[in-house]
Amino acid sequence: MDEESKEYKQKDWQRHYDENDMGWDLGQVAPPFVRLWEEGILPLGKVLIPGCGRGHEVLFLAENGFEVTGVDFSEGAVTHLKNSLMERNLKGQILYQDFFSLDNSHDGVYDLTLEQTFFCAISPWQRQDYVQNVSRLLKPGGLLVGLFYHTDKEGGPPYNTTREDIETHFSENFKILKLEKESLSAEQRKDKEWLGILKKKD
Repeated sequence: MDEESKEYKQKDWQRHYDENDMGWDLGQVAPPFVRLWEEGILPLGKVLIPGCGRGHEVLFLAENGFEVTGVDFSEGAVTHLKNSLMERNLKGQILYQDFFSLDNSHDGVYDLTLEQTFFCAISPWQRQDYVQNVSRLLKPGGLLVGLFYHTDKEGGPPYNTTREDIETHFSENFKILKLEKESLSAEQRKDKEWLGILKKKD
């Protein structure tokens, strides 16, 4: 069986929501993103969150003045997040869509892309497409800020992401401003996350 035929499909992700089996969901915004916001490192403006899931980061940024667009192709995720926004009287655009199918109306629109458990969820063969899409959707000089999951295990999802993986995939399109192991990770991800701050090349 080839890699593409083994990949997780939309129905596989939806099953996790149907069965309330979401081991990746921290139940809160990832602590490193809160710190980066407090330090003023996240540029206020339009932010895109691919594979946003239940959207803890979407809610956090919407509460703090960002213009947020979340994308997920699991109906369970999108429904939950839209309801959460409504309950909190927050604004945000939530797209029930495959991130890789975003059309050119999104090109060069975003100041920031926030990466949280999406890069590790997609099949490794899709990673270069991910880089090209993020680059396409960001404004010149826009930032990709991400927590990349170093599982140190074979197979997936989640698929292991090493420092070399990040450098290899992103260096052509992005200047890597920061890439180091994150000390403020949630308990279940201690010593398993790379914090990357990458700037789109002009």
